[in-house]
Amino acid sequence: MAQRKVTLKVGDRFQQAWTGCKEPMRFMVLAIDREGNRLRVACHSPRGYGWEETWDDLDVTENAFSIGEYKMMKL
Repeated sequence: MAQRKVTLKVGDRFQQAWTGCKEPMRFMVLAIDREGNRLRVACHSPRGYGWEETWDDLDVTENAFSIGEYKMMKL
């Protein structure tokens, strides 16, 4: 079953979803730069640690939802 394309927006929350991930990392989109193909995310570990990162692969991140690497979280 094909999933629809995910287009991330500021405030979206998602987590790792690949098979075997027992304690998934969680992420929240803080900023998006479509022209530069970047996004800023807040990262949250299952152990309570948090930090921010800039990812230079917005298109790859959005495509990762269709292969089951990430899944959106309900608020």
